[in-house]
Amino acid sequence: MILELDCGNTRVKWRVCKDGQILMRGIYLTQDGFHPSTTAELAASNIERVLVGSVLGDDFARKFAAWSIANLGVNPQFAVSEPHGGGVVNGYQQPEKLGVDRWLAIIAAKAKDPSSCVIVDCGSAITVDLVTSQGEHLGGYIAPGLRLMREALGTKTAAIKLGQIGYPENDFPGRNTVHAIKSAELTMYAGLVDHAKAILRNYNNHDARLLVTGGDGEWLVSMLKDGMYHEDLVLDGLRIALADAKT
Repeated sequence: MILELDCGNTRVKWRVCKDGQILMRGIYLTQDGFHPSTTAELAASNIERVLVGSVLGDDFARKFAAWSIANLGVNPQFAVSEPHGGGVVNGYQQPEKLGVDRWLAIIAAKAKDPSSCVIVDCGSAITVDLVTSQGEHLGGYIAPGLRLMREALGTKTAAIKLGQIGYPENDFPGRNTVHAIKSAELTMYAGLVDHAKAILRNYNNHDARLLVTGGDGEWLVSMLKDGMYHEDLVLDGLRIALADAKT
């Protein structure tokens, strides 16, 4: 049994797999940690390996390792961003500085299809990475996610409860403040994706595939009417990245 975790700034996604089959899975807020019932259930599952992709820093890694050893009897393995792997050359000037969640999503995307692709992760931030069909990571973009963007706007629009206005429904110019904000959000994200695709067309003679993950990813795919939503893209990349790691 293998426990795999994608530890982000807002949420932690986890799943337990055996022979490629998902047996258990869950999501919890990063600030909460594992609930006792979940810990007990995992402890009874005979976990043999714990694989972690985390953007939460060294302090979290130490605390999580202590939890894993104490409750599961397993020292966890943490993925890192590397200069190359999974058929992809990391495009960052300092490869280790690329967020590991982005690196793992890139590896998984390349494994699913060798074509050129745009990989979008819609979480606390929106990240967009570009990979050619030759496996060259060209780099990417980072923009505020919906929540962060609304928090920034909320400092100047106190009369509007931006956390409660829901997802944007279309990109038509708004005729009231709430609609104008929501339309702008979708327009900016769609424009960012289109720009990434246009850049990739200079490298390949076909339109790049769009792969989307993250908490707001399913909404974005439905709005763009393009691409595929992959809930576990980072976890899939984690499995690939650490497949040959020593236990």
